[in-house]
Amino acid sequence: MPGRQCAVVMALVLGLSGCADDGPPVGVVGHVSNYFGGVAADEPQATLIGRDVLSAGGTAADAAVAMAFAMMVTRPDVAGLGGGGVCMYFDKTANKAEALDFLPRAARTRPPSGRWIASVPGSPRGLFALHARYGQLRWEQTVLPAERMARFGTPMPRGLIRAIAASPGRVAASPGLKALLSDRNGKILAEGEALRQADLSGTLSNMRAVGPGPFHTAVQARQFIDSVRGAGGWLTIEDMRAYRPVWRKTITMPFGNHMLHFAPSPAVGGRVVAALWTALGESGGFADATPADRPRLIASAANKAYGATLSRPNADRASAGLLVIDREGNAAACVLTMNRFFGSGRLLTGNGVVAVSPADGGATLGVAPALMVNHNVPQAFMAATGAGDGSAPIALATVMLGAVSAGQNMDEAMAAVRPRPSGGEGRAAALVNIMLCPEGMLGKPDLCAVRSDPRGFGYAINAER
Repeated sequence: MPGRQCAVVMALVLGLSGCADDGPPVGVVGHVSNYFGGVAADEPQATLIGRDVLSAGGTAADAAVAMAFAMMVTRPDVAGLGGGGVCMYFDKTANKAEALDFLPRAARTRPPSGRWIASVPGSPRGLFALHARYGQLRWEQTVLPAERMARFGTPMPRGLIRAIAASPGRVAASPGLKALLSDRNGKILAEGEALRQADLSGTLSNMRAVGPGPFHTAVQARQFIDSVRGAGGWLTIEDMRAYRPVWRKTITMPFGNHMLHFAPSPAVGGRVVAALWTALGESGGFADATPADRPRLIASAANKAYGATLSRPNADRASAGLLVIDREGNAAACVLTMNRFFGSGRLLTGNGVVAVSPADGGATLGVAPALMVNHNVPQAFMAATGAGDGSAPIALATVMLGAVSAGQNMDEAMAAVRPRPSGGEGRAAALVNIMLCPEGMLGKPDLCAVRSDPRGFGYAINAER
């Protein structure tokens, strides 16, 4: 194709100018022909989208945003557009790690009698803020994959099917959710059957075209409020307009030449993981303990670390994690949450969003992202997430202590026993994703290992040279 024709085609299709002679331009899968990093998520299709973004030359922020939107389509039970989350991000150029809090926040005004309080979605403005500060690709390119999945259908994921089976009453009680997730005969979609969300695709289409501003301030905001009130909830335009994601300082702890970064409040899970590392990490005796003694040490430390949250260590399975380390050593570790399984349990009419109720005690125990950075180099050496239920901090701490402190290989660390604190009930539903580069991403990327929890149905990809 002649150079001018190539430029015109790329400008029309991708909004890019010109074509590279030696390969696809930035923004096209295959732009990076060698090692481009690693990704992992609690949902496989999100991982594949993250891989494509890195291959197209995107940063860890670009990939994380695209993966998050994808998970809102494939896992509306734990990562819907009506929820929010926390992202930890390390930027190599600024040599800085920080936490972005975009958790859903409850309406501030007192609701009329008989109405339930709804939360303002945090994901739209939160992901936009992450992309605006650290993204390289166009915003549209990070939203478009999820929009297409919602419009044309995506294979019903195994993780969603298993989650529904574990708590069938939540979906059965909601006519909207049941209709969305069922076939024409009213039976929950089988694995691989097409899950289509036309209303959600329209919402994502608007967000792709004009950003999240109108969703919080204009006609879309009023339509969202009307749908919340139509479902018996309460939210005001002032609540929507006032929402702002917040950049926060991380909880930091040295580890040799590295610095560990944990999520700060209001992510309770981050505080608990930090407390567990303080008790057992570099000088806490975990590495010297026998494998048989390590679960006991973690359980004992957890009983102290959980403190007042111990009354609800087994909060609903309402969060999901994703991570990225790109070829430059930038890193993202994000946990998305709906506060409860399927949020409020109400699918809103007209926009395809599952509304979220305010968080109750222990809900953010399932929000536990972490990074390990060497600021002298500078580059990220580890990204990890703990998500699922209230046992997420123990799950993440167990894997990190094994792989980082005790020097276990990744599979051994993932397979280790994960104890529960006293007061915990039922089977733990926490899942861990981790990527660890012992010699750094820029030093010896071939030594990097990335894993998604074998207890779940996620997926991890470590790009090969």
